[in-house]
Amino acid sequence: MNVRRLVLSVLGAALLAMPAAAQNTGNITGRVQDAATLQPLAGAQVVIDGLNIGALANSEGRFLLTNVPTGTHTLRAVVIGYGAATQQVTVSAGQTAVVDFSLSETAIALDALVVTALGEQRKVELGNAVGTIAASEVVQVAPITNIADLLQGRTAGVQIANASGTTGMGSRIRIRGANSISLSNEPLIYVDGVRVNNSQSFTLYSGGQEPSRLNDFNPEDIESIEIVKGPAAATLYGTEAANGVIRITTKRGRAGEARWNFWAESGLIQEPNTYPLNFAGLSNDAGFEDFCLLDFEERGFCTQTGLSSYQILNDEANSPKEDGYRNQFGASVSGGTDRVDYYLSAEWEGQTGPWKLPDVDREKLEDRGVPIGRNQVRPESLERVSLRSNVNAQISENADVGVRLGFVSSDLSLMGNDNNSFGFLPSAFFGGAFEDDPDSWWGFQSPAELFGREFTQAVERFTASTTANYSPLDWLDTRASVGLDYSAQEDISFFARDIGVPGQSNLGRKDRNFRNRYQYTFDANATATFDLSESVFDGLISKTSVGTQYFRNVTRGTDSWGIDIVNGGSSIAIAAETFSNEVNFESKTAGVFVEQQFSFNDRLFLTGAVRADDNSAFGQDFDLIYYPKASLSYVISEEDFFPEVGFLDQLRFRVAWGKSGLQPGATAAIQTLAANPIVDPGDNVISGVSIGEVGNNLLEPEESSELEMGFDADLFGGRAGIEFTYYDKKSDGTLIQAPLAPSLGASASRWVNIGETSNKGIEALLSTAIVDTDNWTWDVTLSGSINENELVSLGDNDPIGTTERFVPGYPLGGYWAEPILDYGDANGDGIIGRDEISMGDTLEFIGSSFPEREATLGTTVSFMDRFQVRALFEHRGDYYANNFTEAFRCRFRLCRALVDRDTPDWEQARAVAYVLDGSQSLDGYIEKADFIKFRELAFTFFVPSDWAQAFRASNATVTLTGRNLATWTDYTGMDPEINSAGSSDNFGTSEFLTQPPVRLWTLRFSFGF
Repeated sequence: MNVRRLVLSVLGAALLAMPAAAQNTGNITGRVQDAATLQPLAGAQVVIDGLNIGALANSEGRFLLTNVPTGTHTLRAVVIGYGAATQQVTVSAGQTAVVDFSLSETAIALDALVVTALGEQRKVELGNAVGTIAASEVVQVAPITNIADLLQGRTAGVQIANASGTTGMGSRIRIRGANSISLSNEPLIYVDGVRVNNSQSFTLYSGGQEPSRLNDFNPEDIESIEIVKGPAAATLYGTEAANGVIRITTKRGRAGEARWNFWAESGLIQEPNTYPLNFAGLSNDAGFEDFCLLDFEERGFCTQTGLSSYQILNDEANSPKEDGYRNQFGASVSGGTDRVDYYLSAEWEGQTGPWKLPDVDREKLEDRGVPIGRNQVRPESLERVSLRSNVNAQISENADVGVRLGFVSSDLSLMGNDNNSFGFLPSAFFGGAFEDDPDSWWGFQSPAELFGREFTQAVERFTASTTANYSPLDWLDTRASVGLDYSAQEDISFFARDIGVPGQSNLGRKDRNFRNRYQYTFDANATATFDLSESVFDGLISKTSVGTQYFRNVTRGTDSWGIDIVNGGSSIAIAAETFSNEVNFESKTAGVFVEQQFSFNDRLFLTGAVRADDNSAFGQDFDLIYYPKASLSYVISEEDFFPEVGFLDQLRFRVAWGKSGLQPGATAAIQTLAANPIVDPGDNVISGVSIGEVGNNLLEPEESSELEMGFDADLFGGRAGIEFTYYDKKSDGTLIQAPLAPSLGASASRWVNIGETSNKGIEALLSTAIVDTDNWTWDVTLSGSINENELVSLGDNDPIGTTERFVPGYPLGGYWAEPILDYGDANGDGIIGRDEISMGDTLEFIGSSFPEREATLGTTVSFMDRFQVRALFEHRGDYYANNFTEAFRCRFRLCRALVDRDTPDWEQARAVAYVLDGSQSLDGYIEKADFIKFRELAFTFFVPSDWAQAFRASNATVTLTGRNLATWTDYTGMDPEINSAGSSDNFGTSEFLTQPPVRLWTLRFSFGF
């Protein structure tokens, strides 16, 4: 069936179902408060079960529901961190019923509302696990600078890997392992119902690092985050959702007077790392005065008389290291009436990295006519302005609409590091070993040359969404969302003339690339709810939902560059040679779905659904793809037959199965042509064409299926909670590039669906209030997961890759090398020689490049209602990282292992195996990378109200925070988490000339009026 017809059919059905129906109605009002403190719970959600009628409590905890059908209803009050409460209420025509709620805090709120593909749903109805982060609470009292910080360590099964410590760089997000060999393993991101760009994006080469578009969004504006972890839960999101979905909901106003909030934050960015020394072996033998290696000595070329070692980055007197800074200032206002509410915010933030151009080198650049701007003096910096406007209106008794607008403008400056031999760190790593020789401190380039170039990115981004809810009948709810995520990106790379970079860049070169990216979202659904208690089965309620979604991604861009620019100039227009290129990309997805749910006595929920998708990236001969799902959620503790267990308050079992997919690349299925210059019979050069990519008319998405099952338990009167989940996820039709016969005269390979991958694992969370008294409380949350990743099949194809390989029966992108079988100092001279190691001659598996085990410990201590201390520790284990920085330094004969006979035998052996043995094996440098990190520490002081009133404020807080405070690991490189290929790299954990994490200290003041 044509997808357009499917979409029109669903929309037509929804429109036909919308005539208004007259009915007798009444109202419900009341108040929601904390059961212990009797304080109002502003923002509590009050809803009527089975009807799309609800409201948010205002600043006084009061709510009002209007146009409620007459009869008896179940009224439910929910707020994050509290157990839900329900009451029966009878509504009479033209009358107002009064119902008050007192809610108690609980470790796990089974009945909370979460945002799903159908809108808001009760968590208890879902058969799958959903990770929830109360973002608005975390941001106020934790060192959060971007969305990645907000996600890190707060949900089991979700790993955030910081690829670099460079300012503004992105992070890799993995949910329940990796599914695809070739496609991105990043999750989908939604903001207020709109799918947004989550790419790691820098179009020019500055090393391996790239900023993440996810971090464009301001954490201060976020209310909550829901994480859908796999295909069992992501079926209704369709193609592209197999890696999971992260839904971000921004703040909204509350009925009442305008409430202003102001915040100011200032802090230091420190570089606490100790960098590896450069070594030199001294000798009196001619030609080996400062280059007498242990290998040379053993072979009789020279005799060492001593050692020298030095690292300029560790020398406070001469290093360009200088503390960076971070500043942030913002304000928000929210308020409204029962009909219209609003939230408005504005924020500026700026930060610089911990490196600064020394004055002496600045003078050298100025003497040569090199233009010196702010980005050369402080090569790492980020400046960002964020604006947001959210307005919600109740336009009639049964319809509401919300409009949410966000804008960000950012300017980022990068340093040429990471996987770049002519970057900043490499020039120190390959510098001299003599403290008294300033001319040799820097290897390939000096700061005067290193800081004489520029990498910048400017982004302006606008995200808009409109969501409308309409309930024309008391049994029918409809919802529609439409939105746009647009970004304009400008990337610039500039190399001043004669700064010592090999090739054309040393003539003076400038690149300037533009990208305009558009992501359009349309989403509509309708849900019919019927109480079948009288006609079919007592306590039976049916919900039937139909919906449609349409997504369109468009990228338009131009690239331009100029070569041979004189000193003093920095424009492409004055280059001797100029070039240009054009970029065009577009993809479309359309899908329809239907879901049926039956609930029994509000404790047993059975759900089944199917979605059909078409996508412009599918092959022409491939039809629609169908994604089914089924789930069960059972609150068994509510049954009369369930025995009373003193410490057990509530117990829920759940199971879910479903499918989702990943679309191929936009042009992978189609045959393309390549332009080639040819010479005609008249010796004129004219344009010709040849076959480029062969394409594949049968290309289909990678299809993932997942079974998950688990339970949730609330214990000891809400003071403890447990969540446990087991999952088994398989991906079929995994895309690889299969080789083609050279005789075709076209591309050497084409995309085919032949691979199969597997991820199995468990996730667990324990949340408990260890101490809960009037004077102080102590809460602890412990979460963790274990994931087993395996490449099941590559069809008839050979394994892919060398060091990071894809071999059936082993983890995707696992590490392989020719092994060091044996080594030892046989002659007792303290040197491991070439003939004192034994090497294998075939590649052997070393270990996974992806952490198979992770655990997080978060704890909060509060006392005297005035002070709070929070800490977050994170562990990752059962994986390996490639310490290629040290291996590469050994190749340049600067590492300790090749020079100092006191180096441990194992370090000598691995250096010999890589540098001196013909195999060049990295076996010894692919190291166990397990670690524990002290991620966060925060001290918060809640200012007494009479003190705050001195500033005419109603409340105030002061928070001192620290981030990246310590790392415990046996890994011998700079850091086990960083990755030289950047956060967009699917599997690598290779450290190669990469900036390790920096430390952040901030002091924050917040005032409410």
